[in-house]
Amino acid sequence: MWSQEVLALSRRWLLMTLRERLNLLFSVLQPAVWLIFFAGGMGGAVDARVVGTGDYIAFAVPGVIAFTVVGNGVTAAMPLLFDKETGYLDKLLSMPIRRSSLIVSRFVFQVGMNSAQVLVILLVAFALGVRPASGPLGVLAILLVTALLTLALTAAAMALACAVPSHGTFFAITGFASLPLLFMSNAFVPLSAMPGWMEVVARVNPLTYAIEAMRVLVLRGWGAGVPVSLGALAVASALLLAVGAWQFTRQTSHRIT
Repeated sequence: MWSQEVLALSRRWLLMTLRERLNLLFSVLQPAVWLIFFAGGMGGAVDARVVGTGDYIAFAVPGVIAFTVVGNGVTAAMPLLFDKETGYLDKLLSMPIRRSSLIVSRFVFQVGMNSAQVLVILLVAFALGVRPASGPLGVLAILLVTALLTLALTAAAMALACAVPSHGTFFAITGFASLPLLFMSNAFVPLSAMPGWMEVVARVNPLTYAIEAMRVLVLRGWGAGVPVSLGALAVASALLLAVGAWQFTRQTSHRIT
């Protein structure tokens, strides 16, 4: 059954992660460190009239979550990349399993990992005095936004992993693109404070809509901007998923012929 294939492959990703426990520990804790040292340190230097709130940590929580998902999106594609280079991907493709289960299992695993990290971030933010205005249901909505963003970024990273000839090229491209992708959004600065050209770029960046939805949930509750941002993020995720699936099929169709 397809579900059994997905669960078996998800278990493989989990076992690979658990074998590197120190890596897992630092990966889970790193976003909390960002929130404490970056947002906590910058809070006193930020004009409350610019960001729209006197609580910069609450303002930065969605940005730290997005930053975490961007980093995890890159690492999500690494197992596929190394499987391709070592030839293990060919062995998987020669088995009687559906190709979609390879991609979906990675999404399932990555959504679980990102959700755990988001909960750690929210717990640290709670300890620092941040109370989401949307309440407990807002936390579930933030996890939904994180899942959609995970889908978009993991699909894009996996499409890139399929297309490039080696892991060196993959890391060169992702290393170059990750920070501009983050800073060309409203992660740590509102759109209204950006130069005009940067605001235009930020408005076509899927991160902006994920961050905007989470920021409204944290600062203002269930505002009208949440469904609009969620809709834009869902469209971007669907497009990137279609590109990722097409690239995976295209790049793997000849590997077992």
